[in-house]
Amino acid sequence: MDRENLIKEAIRKDRIIERLKKENERLEKELKKYENAHTPSSQKRFCKVEVRGLKVGRKKGNKTGHKGRTRAEEEITRIVEVTADENPVTGGKNIEWTGYVEEVTITDFRIIKDVTRYDCYEYLDLDTGKTFIARHPDIPEKGIFGKNVLAFTNFLRFKCRVPFDKISNVFTTVFNIPMTAPTLWNICNRVADKVLPHYDQLKAEIREEEAVNSDETGAKKNGIPGWLWGFYSLTIALFVFNQKRGGDIVERVLGKNFKGVLGCDGWSTYYVFSQKNGILLQRCWAHAIRELKNICDGKDESLEKAYEWFCDIFEQVKQARNVKDPYMREQLYAELTGELNRWLQVYQSYRRLRPFVNKIENGENYWLTCVLHPEIEPTNNRAERGIRPWRILEKIIGCLRTDQGQRTTETMLSLFSTWDLRKINSYHQLKAIL
Repeated sequence: MDRENLIKEAIRKDRIIERLKKENERLEKELKKYENAHTPSSQKRFCKVEVRGLKVGRKKGNKTGHKGRTRAEEEITRIVEVTADENPVTGGKNIEWTGYVEEVTITDFRIIKDVTRYDCYEYLDLDTGKTFIARHPDIPEKGIFGKNVLAFTNFLRFKCRVPFDKISNVFTTVFNIPMTAPTLWNICNRVADKVLPHYDQLKAEIREEEAVNSDETGAKKNGIPGWLWGFYSLTIALFVFNQKRGGDIVERVLGKNFKGVLGCDGWSTYYVFSQKNGILLQRCWAHAIRELKNICDGKDESLEKAYEWFCDIFEQVKQARNVKDPYMREQLYAELTGELNRWLQVYQSYRRLRPFVNKIENGENYWLTCVLHPEIEPTNNRAERGIRPWRILEKIIGCLRTDQGQRTTETMLSLFSTWDLRKINSYHQLKAIL
C-alpha cells in the first residue's frame, strides 16, 4: 500500500483498539458486580473448577485418621416372636424347632392420626356466683390443631425451610390431615405470637454478652428493598428486620449500655455505634484477606509478597490469641501493631494497593482487638454462618410479603438458631413451650 492508505489503515486499527479497550473496561465493571472480593464462593459460577474441566471435590470416603462413629443402639420397645409352620423352600410341614434364635432389630415409626374431642364441663363458683368452663392443657388457645401439628409445621418451615405448599402436601398425604397453605401460614403466625416472650428474652440476653458478631444482608418485603440484621454470640442468635441498612439499628438492639466487644465487617454503622458509645470493635480479617487476594492474584510478584506477608500477620494474630497470660498478650499486641504498621508503610506507595491500605488504616486499632480480648474471634465468620439460614430460605420463597411475615420469620429463625447453638432439640423445645 502507498503511504496514504497505510495511514488510513493505522487510524482504522487504532480506532478498533480504542473501541475494544472501552468495551473491555465496561465489561470489567459489569463483571465486578458479580465477581469481587465479597462474592461468596457459591456465586462464583465461572471460577469453579468444574467449568474448566477439572476434577471436583476430595477423594471419596473418610479422611485419613478419621475414627468413625457407630450409631447408638436403640431401646427396644416391643418384641415380636417370628415362628414358622412349614419350610418356606419345600412347603413341607414336618418341621421341628431346634432352639436357635436369630435376632433382627428394626427401627421404624408409626404415623397415627389422633382426633380427640374434649368435653369441657361448666362449673359454678359458689363463692363468686360466676360460671366457668374447665380447660385441658392440650387444648390450644386458638384454632383446631394440636401442639404436635403446630410445632411440626414451624419445624418444617423455619428449620427445614420447606415451602407451604410442600408442607400442605405432607400433612394431606402422609398424616391424612387436609391442610392448605394459608392455614399453615396462620399456624406459623399463631405460634410466633405464642413464643414472642422468648424472642424478647433473647433481645435482653444479647445485651449482656461479652462478645457479639453482627452482619446484615438484603431482605426484600414484597419487592421493596430492606435488610435483615443478625446478632450472634456463642449461645444466642437474634434476627431483626429493618428497612434501612444504616441508622440506629445496632444501638436499638444492643443498647447504649452494651459493654462487650462487637465483631463486624467494615460497614460504617458499626463504627458510628462504636464511637458514640465507646464500644470496642473487631474488624473481620477474612474480608480483608479475600479483598487483598482479589487485588494481588495473578498480578506481579511484589503484590503476591504483600498478600503472603499480610496472611503471615493473620497467622501470628491467631497464635497470640491462644496465649493465656494477659501481660504476654499485651506485648504481642504491641509487636503485631508494629508489624502491621510496617506492612502499611511498605505498600502505601503502591498505586494498586492504595485503596486497600487506606481501608486498613481507617480500621485504626480494631484489627487487633481479638489479641487483647480473645473472647472475640478475628473474623466475622460466626455472623456469616449464622445469617445463612435466611439466605437459603429467601432463595426458596423469593421474598416476604407483609410486616406480619417479617415478625414471624425473625422470631422463629431466632429461636431455632439459638436452640441449635445450645444443642437443644428444637422440635421438642417448641412443643414444650406450646
